[in-house]
Amino acid sequence: MDLVARLESQGRMTDAGRAAFAARSEERTAKASYEQREHAVLEPEHEALFRADAAAWAWFGAAPAGYRRLATYWVVSAKRPETRLRRLMTLVECSREGRRIPSQA
Repeated sequence: MDLVARLESQGRMTDAGRAAFAARSEERTAKASYEQREHAVLEPEHEALFRADAAAWAWFGAAPAGYRRLATYWVVSAKRPETRLRRLMTLVECSREGRRIPSQA
């Protein structure tokens, strides 16, 4: 059940909320960076670089799904290509060594 239906069923939706929901733009919905974390995927060339290190790729593949999503989003969320590549290489190195990326990375 979506949020609007749940609020309506609980009697918590106001006229202002209904108006705001009706005025929303579908193409702008779920576009904030924090809303994209679940859908983060490595660029094909970055995934190829990662897969080239079999030990790192195997460790990463065995890691919990939540960590894989977090680490992938950390790489792809960088704005500059050189930062994405640097983060990818950090992820590969950490995975090769059997450890997670540093939390302040």
